[in-house]
Amino acid sequence: MRLLGRKPLIPIRPFLLRYFPVFIGVIFSSLFGTATLVVLVENYYFPSLTNAAAENIGRVLALFITLCNFMIAYGRPKWVWGMYGLFIVCLLVAVPGFHFSPNPFIYAECFFWPVLGLLLLRSKRHREMRAKCVELRHMRGKVMVAIEKRRKHERAIIRIKKPR
Repeated sequence: MRLLGRKPLIPIRPFLLRYFPVFIGVIFSSLFGTATLVVLVENYYFPSLTNAAAENIGRVLALFITLCNFMIAYGRPKWVWGMYGLFIVCLLVAVPGFHFSPNPFIYAECFFWPVLGLLLLRSKRHREMRAKCVELRHMRGKVMVAIEKRRKHERAIIRIKKPR
């Protein structure tokens, strides 16, 4: 399989079949968890909060989730701590919400999605995926060094053959 005229460093299909479900599961659990958290905060903690402010908070959280998962997929495993922090903050904000007697379904979701996300992040498969992504990042770095070395060599040959 070719990707934009280049041969991939690892076979894409087996990689995606093995690791994509857990990766997308973390993304969806973080999106659903933060969405239910925003609903809880907007309706029970700060009822005077405008819809525009809640939407902006949701956008910032979605941007943060996207950045963390992009960096994890790029081979930077330290960004998983951002996701851990997000899930823990979701849980810590949801716990005192019991005082406001929220809708039981919304309240249960505020716990379900972050706990599911934490379980997926701690799973063996997600850890394997992060290790593979780091390995792939190192392979890309080696390939880029080899390409640059070859280009320098080709430039030197062109300079030698060039009539003066």
